Amino acid sequence: MKFIHCFSEELKNKFLQNGFELLVETNGFFIFKNNPSTKFNFEEIDQSQFIFSNTMVF
Repeated sequence: MKFIHCFSEELKNKFLQNGFELLVETNGFFIFKNNPSTKFNFEEIDQSQFIFSNTMVF
């Protein structure tokens, strides 16, 4: 499984609106399940606000 680590409350809300599943929320840090079938344009987002990962790191 692949994950998206998000560092912004605003971006968290965008991910939720677009159908991403929130797995963990702690102190302004959010981990989402990266579902490849969910359509989202990551190129329009500030790259410093999220990272992709193969591991779930707390």
